[in-house]
Amino acid sequence: MASYRKRDADQPNSEDKALDLFAEMMIEKIESIREDWHKPWFTEGALRWPRNLAGREYNGMNALMLLMHCEKNGYAIPRFCTFDCVQRLNQPGKDGKELPRVSVLRGEKSFPVMLTTFTCIHKETKEKIKYDDYKKLSNDEKEEYNVYPKMQVFRVFNVAQTNLKEARPELWEKLEKENGIPFTHEGEQFSFEPVDTMIRDNLWICPIMPRHQDDAYYSLSKNVIVVPEKEQFKSGEAFYGTLFHEMTHSTGAEGVLDRIKPTAFGSQEYAREELVAELGSALTAQRYGMAKQIKEDSCAYLKSWLDSLKEMPQFIKSTLVDVKKATAMITQKIDHVALELGRKEEEQLQVSATEGPQAVVPEGKTYYASVAYLQMADDTRQFDELKDKGDYEGLLALAKEYYDGNGMDEGHTFASPLQNRGDDLLTEDRDFAVVYNGSVGGTYDILLKYTEEEVRDHIRQYGIDRASADVKALAKEMVAEQFAELAQHRVPTLEMPNGDVLYVSYNREKDTLDVGTAANGGLAVQHSFAYNHHATLDGNMQEACERLESMEEYRAEEVERSSVMRR
Repeated sequence: MASYRKRDADQPNSEDKALDLFAEMMIEKIESIREDWHKPWFTEGALRWPRNLAGREYNGMNALMLLMHCEKNGYAIPRFCTFDCVQRLNQPGKDGKELPRVSVLRGEKSFPVMLTTFTCIHKETKEKIKYDDYKKLSNDEKEEYNVYPKMQVFRVFNVAQTNLKEARPELWEKLEKENGIPFTHEGEQFSFEPVDTMIRDNLWICPIMPRHQDDAYYSLSKNVIVVPEKEQFKSGEAFYGTLFHEMTHSTGAEGVLDRIKPTAFGSQEYAREELVAELGSALTAQRYGMAKQIKEDSCAYLKSWLDSLKEMPQFIKSTLVDVKKATAMITQKIDHVALELGRKEEEQLQVSATEGPQAVVPEGKTYYASVAYLQMADDTRQFDELKDKGDYEGLLALAKEYYDGNGMDEGHTFASPLQNRGDDLLTEDRDFAVVYNGSVGGTYDILLKYTEEEVRDHIRQYGIDRASADVKALAKEMVAEQFAELAQHRVPTLEMPNGDVLYVSYNREKDTLDVGTAANGGLAVQHSFAYNHHATLDGNMQEACERLESMEEYRAEEVERSSVMRR
């Protein structure tokens, strides 16, 4: 492999070291493609999207490098954890019992991921506080702090670099099932309905026009994507892979992500744009279980990409940041359309299962997740100018640039966009909202909108350990709904070894499973167990049953066990 000229700094910081590693990995990947440009960017059907151990997805930039890292090292499960996360697994179980110790295997090396963090420092005392704690302060209290954003590097280990398989076999088995080989689409002219719907209903940021001809391109001057018809491709995934390439180009238009200009096509700058489009389309295809081969037209830029990676230190950073923004925009739109299709299908099923127009299910609430809180003058200046001009479309376009593509932060997700005194909802569209607060010199909260069903899905996947009060309230409502449905068919009971029959109820206010005996006034509660939102209702009831069975008062008497043994 050709050498990569590292930065000249005597002591490069952690970000520089990470970018050096990313550049070396990209060089290796591109050189392997140059040897055989017919092979896909990622091994076909090999891996699902990378996540941390809690299940939170990595953004496009980190996902790209972690996928390459998994391929290079043969990791079958794309789940990662920090050293601190490994240590947290060693906390005693719910019953206080010490579990087998989880540790990183000797000699294993960590891998960098890059996240934006915020340092909050008191203007007078210089005391530092956590950003989460800062957001809980009143507006007057926030004025006492300076907030500094910083790109920070965290080191992670793949789960295969730990003894998790031996120490936590049940968790390992769960991860294996969750991260099995994803479904791939081979050869046939399959249909990917969310994208087909986007084309048909003109739901993308520009028109997509399949035509019976041989060229696929994005026209910057006309702001339109032209692709051959699906039937002209050797497979459905070849069609969608090509389309994702052109969709990535379209995100760079003026007024969207402002990445490309009319004069850039065919130039050295556009060589980088071709790499952004290739990586963006490869990541998008990977997310939806499709393989993406390099576009034949892009092969001409292979040498240029290699030269830039070897000679320009900032090339990899700017490219990866642009890939992150573009893939976030594409996957967010595809996922939104997919959810809408699922919701409509569910409504149709419910209508067909009942009689009359009353069967139509009303739309759920909209939830707002904070993705960026801006109060520094450098960050708010552009927003102020657009607000003063009344350019609310411009406000939304600028706000969307702050979204880094990460999944929902349930700790900052609320049922209302207005959370503080003085908050004013300036503008919103189907996906984003901008809230302004002028009481402390002018702050802006950038909010990503989620449907109630999306929040419910998030709760089912990740629980509510870090959730806001609004998300926790919805989680309790979900359990209450499940319990009410169960109670319609049968009264939930638990039969103990000694023959006692105990009744079960869900206490929404306390978020507990209450167990006791029947009384005139209802349930005479004898035991209460905190509800575990990481488990199903059946799982919670099973856990409650096991804990009760271990209690002395519910054990079968010895004489009964002896009589059974004599038979």
